[in-house]
Amino acid sequence: MRVIIAGGGDTGVELANALISEGHEIIIIEKDKHRAEELAEKLDCLVIHGNAAHPQVLKDSGIDQADALIAMTGNDRDNVIISLIAKTMGVKRIITKIEDTGYNDLLIYMGINNIINPSRLISFQALSILKDFNILNLSIILRGDTRLLPIKIAKELDGKKIKELDIDYDKARPILILRGDESLFIDENTTIRYNDIILFLVKAKYQDELLRKLSEETK
Repeated sequence: MRVIIAGGGDTGVELANALISEGHEIIIIEKDKHRAEELAEKLDCLVIHGNAAHPQVLKDSGIDQADALIAMTGNDRDNVIISLIAKTMGVKRIITKIEDTGYNDLLIYMGINNIINPSRLISFQALSILKDFNILNLSIILRGDTRLLPIKIAKELDGKKIKELDIDYDKARPILILRGDESLFIDENTTIRYNDIILFLVKAKYQDELLRKLSEETK
């Protein structure tokens, strides 16, 4: 697989090394000249010095032959622009790192569903450690527009049954409750408790609305 990684930061380099070790062809685009030269010396892949948010730089990287593009720069706007350009150039698989979740809806509207929000991943990972349940092993980002989303239940929902929740079950399916040291499977008559963490399979476009309806953190 031919993968273009926009951004030669530590995360991008770690990802590149992992993909290289699996035999994939990797191209890194890095805006900082000194950093690009440094990476070119130590990585077994092509490193291009340039701004990936410029269409010509992406063209010069051979994006028309890329199987995937991963926007991993330290700038949200650049990552959005890079992803949108890649979309117009026909790249099938695009993964975008975004710190500000306010960009999520725009990307999803443009058909870019594979979004990494580091702040959310950190909070989910912390919850998984506290609950001795490795959420990340199940993958926060699933195929297409579906996500695995853990939600901490708000106080006013204590004692309600799953079937009584005000959610669209065509867009979100509860699959597991994390309660103390227990992991409980769910049916429509399961009673939820304040501070339960429920794992949902949810459509990407619906996740923010679901959080607003159920989460203690948004109240």
